[in-house]
Amino acid sequence: MPRSVALLLVLTVVAAACDRDSDAQKTREFTGRMLKGVLAYPQSSVVSISAGEDAAEIVLSTPIPVSDVAAWYRQALALNGWELRSDIVQRDGSEAIYAQKGAQPLWITLRANVGGPGTTYTLVGAVSEPDSGNQAAGSPAR
Repeated sequence: MPRSVALLLVLTVVAAACDRDSDAQKTREFTGRMLKGVLAYPQSSVVSISAGEDAAEIVLSTPIPVSDVAAWYRQALALNGWELRSDIVQRDGSEAIYAQKGAQPLWITLRANVGGPGTTYTLVGAVSEPDSGNQAAGSPAR
């Protein structure tokens, strides 16, 4: 393979890697904005992070049981200015919590890990911009 072709191939691979790094950085920044002020349960490990135009999701796992993680979130949300709007325990033992801080929504779903102890849980945050035609400035979206 001629050197110029090899160099072009290397530059193409490096450029693609830089684009992926740039995309990953943008996803992390966007996720940070959507989940601003949200705490992760101690001892949690990140499973995945994803973001779209209006929402971001982070999936985490911890060795702690669902009921303990959910109880911690109920307390942590209240202590950090979140209003608990919905808290449902499903028949299968999973839990769904919805909270809001001003206009910022937060959905938390918690499930027991499959095949082992602990919990896998998802935090979803979204862009919540007030409808300028129907609300006064500073009023939360409904």
